[in-house]
Amino acid sequence: MATKPTIAITFKQLATTLIQRSERGTAILLLSDTTTGEDSVNINTRVYKTVADIDESIYTAENIERIKNCLSYTPYEVVVISCNSTRFADFTKAIMTARRTGWIAFAGSEAPQKDLASWIKSMEKQGYTYKAVGTSEGTDSKQYVYFNQNGVDKNKNVVTAVNYLPSLLGIFAGCNIIRGCTNYLCKDLSEVSEADDIDAAISGGQLVLSNEVNGVRIVAGINSLVTLNGNTATEDMQYIETVEAMNLIMDDIRDEFKNTYQGSFKNKYKYQMLFIGAVNDYFSRLAGEDVLDSEFENKAEIDVEAQRLAWIGTGKQEAADWSDDKVKQRAFKRSVFVACDIKILNCMENLKFTVTME
Repeated sequence: MATKPTIAITFKQLATTLIQRSERGTAILLLSDTTTGEDSVNINTRVYKTVADIDESIYTAENIERIKNCLSYTPYEVVVISCNSTRFADFTKAIMTARRTGWIAFAGSEAPQKDLASWIKSMEKQGYTYKAVGTSEGTDSKQYVYFNQNGVDKNKNVVTAVNYLPSLLGIFAGCNIIRGCTNYLCKDLSEVSEADDIDAAISGGQLVLSNEVNGVRIVAGINSLVTLNGNTATEDMQYIETVEAMNLIMDDIRDEFKNTYQGSFKNKYKYQMLFIGAVNDYFSRLAGEDVLDSEFENKAEIDVEAQRLAWIGTGKQEAADWSDDKVKQRAFKRSVFVACDIKILNCMENLKFTVTME
C-alpha cells in the first residue's frame, strides 16, 4: 500500500546517558494591539534585531516596551506578530508562516495562555520544535515553560507574570545553545515575589525566580515536564538546555535528510552510509562547539535490529539468522533505519566541595 513518506527521528535516553539538547535564538512575540484598527484578522508580522528597527507607528506604547524588553536580552531576532485579538487561534497561521521553529510567548493577556500551551503540545506530537513560555499551569511538556510570579521593575512598577513573558522569551532565545539559563540575572527586575516553597514549585514544573544579593535570578532553567517514563521523557529532559539541543539536532538531521537524500538517492547500503557519514561529521562539529561531549564517541549507524525486524515482519523469517553485516547490506524497501548514541554537555549547576582540615 502506498503511503506518505515519513521522517521519524526519535530521541531516546538510557537511565544514565545523555542523548539530547538546543535551538537557534528566534523569539516569536505575540501581541494584542489595537493600533492597526478593529479588524482582528489584520495581522502584522515584523522582524526586529535591534530597538532601532522597531516600527513604533504600528504598536501601542505598552507593546513597544514589551518588544524592547525582549530585545534587551539579545536574542538573534524577535518576530513580532500583532493583531487586534486575544484569540490564540488568530495567530497560528502567521506563526507557522513566519518561522518553522522558535520560542513563543503571548504577552499582556491571560486569555490565550491555555490555548498556546495546548497548541505547543499538539505541535510537539507532529514533530515540530516550537517552544513557549506562559502562565498555563499543569501543561507537563518539555516544550513549554510555566511561569507565575509577579515582580517589580527598576522603576518600582509592578510587573505581572504575563507581562514579564517578553523578558523571559528574550532570555531563553538569547541563551540558545551557548549557555543554560540557571542562575541567569533578570536585569530588568529589582525584586520578585518569592515562591512559598521553591523546591516544591520546581518539582511541580514551575520556572522560579528568586531574590539574590546581586539581583533577581532564575533558580533552575526547567520546563513544565513532570511526568517521566525513563525513556522519551526523562529527568534530563526537564531542563531547557537539554531540550534546546534535542530540537537543534532533530531539525538539522531531518533537514539534511529531506533536502539532500529523500527522493534523490536509491535506498542501498552505499547511499545510507553517505547519509550516516554526514550525520557523524555533524556530531563531530557539535562536539567541537561543546554541544556534544568530545570525549564521547557520538556515533550514528544502521539500526541492525530494527532493519532485521522489518524484514521478519514481511515474512522473511530467515532474517532472524542473518549476520549483522548481511542485515546492513539488505536495505529495507524505502526505509532507512538509523540509531545513534550521543552525549550532550550541560552547564555546571551543582557543587559538592569537601574541605578536610587536620
